[in-house]
Amino acid sequence: MKRVLIGAVVLSVVVFALVVSGFDFSMADVQKARQRSEIDDKYKWNLEDIYADTIAWQADFDHLQSRMGELENYKGRLGESTETLYECLSLQDSLNIILGRLFVYAFLKQDEDTRISEYQQLGGKIMALNTQFGGIESYIDPEILEIPTEKLRSFLDSDERMEVYRFYIEDLIRSKAHILSSEEERILALAGNATNGTRNIFRMMYNADVKFPTIIDPDGNEIEITRQRFQEIMKHPNREFRREAHQKYNEAQLSYFNSFGAILASTINNNWFYAQARNYNSCLEVSLDSDNIPPAVLTNLIDAVNANFAPLHKWMAIRKRILGLDELHGYDTSVPLIPEADKKIAFDQAKKILVKALKPMGKDYVKDLEMSMNSGWIDVYESEGKQSGGYNWGSYSTHPYILMNYNDEIINVFTLAHEMGHALHRNSSQKTQPYRNAHSTLFVAEVASTANESILIDYMLKNTKDKRERMYLLDFFIEEIINTFYFQTLLSEFELKVYETVENGGAVSSESMRQMYTELSRKYWGPDLVIDEWGGWGGIRVPHYNTHPPYYVYKYATGFASAQAISKKILEGDKKARDKYLEFLSWGGNDYPVEQLKKIGIDLTTPDPVNATIALFSDLVDEMEKLLDES
Repeated sequence: MKRVLIGAVVLSVVVFALVVSGFDFSMADVQKARQRSEIDDKYKWNLEDIYADTIAWQADFDHLQSRMGELENYKGRLGESTETLYECLSLQDSLNIILGRLFVYAFLKQDEDTRISEYQQLGGKIMALNTQFGGIESYIDPEILEIPTEKLRSFLDSDERMEVYRFYIEDLIRSKAHILSSEEERILALAGNATNGTRNIFRMMYNADVKFPTIIDPDGNEIEITRQRFQEIMKHPNREFRREAHQKYNEAQLSYFNSFGAILASTINNNWFYAQARNYNSCLEVSLDSDNIPPAVLTNLIDAVNANFAPLHKWMAIRKRILGLDELHGYDTSVPLIPEADKKIAFDQAKKILVKALKPMGKDYVKDLEMSMNSGWIDVYESEGKQSGGYNWGSYSTHPYILMNYNDEIINVFTLAHEMGHALHRNSSQKTQPYRNAHSTLFVAEVASTANESILIDYMLKNTKDKRERMYLLDFFIEEIINTFYFQTLLSEFELKVYETVENGGAVSSESMRQMYTELSRKYWGPDLVIDEWGGWGGIRVPHYNTHPPYYVYKYATGFASAQAISKKILEGDKKARDKYLEFLSWGGNDYPVEQLKKIGIDLTTPDPVNATIALFSDLVDEMEKLLDES
């Protein structure tokens, strides 16, 4: 199971967040992206908490490289006794902890500036060592399963030290049909370095190779487009400016259209290879089985959304009407309907807002929140070459780290709340759980992040008496639900279609995937949004498809639905529910995620949480429509 643990560490680098970062349109000269050296150190994460420098990193690398062969001393002996099995698993854990720390430092350094070859080399070295280590340890799971189940369970019962491995071993027994022989596992492990190539190719192309042009703003200023700045431009009130930026942004990437499609097709084929090798019928089956998630969880989500597009289509019609447009295009969907209420919120002010907003979570949670926001956990601002987006990451032996590309927009405050939810969840689990159980699954991680956002929006709505500000916040919340719930469901349905095409013996190309995505976009957004030539290929370049395991994005939608349910109870003053939720944050991965959620009163095997979210969205749209009509 180490491959699952390390795979989760590596592949959860980019926890999805709709982060935007903008600029001051008043500057007369071309405003270049800032260099990292121009940013105050207090707004940078402190990686010295992991290693003092790359020399210290190399020393730990050498230490791990020299010790990992010790695992081979236990090969063929795991069934001898409880003591032998415990020693092997304990050694494996200690080596994995070092490996995780090396991974985190290497890739955080790389993400500070993806153009620096030294840090690219660190990442390459640790990826190669991970593959080598995987080959060495690959015998462990198959050999454990060769031990008769009755004897294996007697090992668990005879030594209290084995209790930390109970869930891991019981899960192995459950997954027995998909664990191969020692030699087959070794071969699959050795293939990892080759099959992981598409992830690195995508990251380099997406973050380092694509070059964006400059654009002239309505005041005559020349602006260099970046991914973060593009999001800000899409909120600008000048429609022609938005349209031109939208065209130039997409044209800059259009020359990579076939490459992006080839990378995604290769990723799908890689994942389908591993699924077949492990005797699964589909990549979806792999994804669901890894966390023992019933298929109904995904089908309930897609079916419920498909059964009720009316509120979403209504919102698109409202947007078109309020903006006074004959046609609504993609570059019209981010501009605020109430722009004059759009506030600028500096990062330091955002921290104060979070402390006040999250008081319903209790004193201990708020205390941890304040500590973490002021202790070198966060890399705040965009700089040239920096990894785009936002995420939370860390290893068992480090505190969490948060990457942001903060600008003084309200959405960044919500991103901070989101990533702090992840960080405090991770931190609580690492303090409470042994290594094997410390890493929470991706499925429940989004609950902790999105619950913070829900509590924050409630605080902001309750603390404004200005009608236009309330309308702005409602507009914002509606768009957040669209991005986190509806859009992720669309992406999940697209992912399902392309994977099923390959799994049924077909092939996918850039053009065929563009057509699939276009059809889905029309279905989801309805007749009032024009899906232009650019809108059809958006799905091909979604980072998560290449940087995360298959069927990751639907977890944002289910996580959002779950978070609405638990945050509602907390905001209603249900202290028992709040205390149970705070306990949930310390559980890590000590049980299957659907079961963990059931323990806090959320059952995703039913459509109820999803339908409740759709009903919430419908109510918000209705209220917003009423306020707009009254204005």
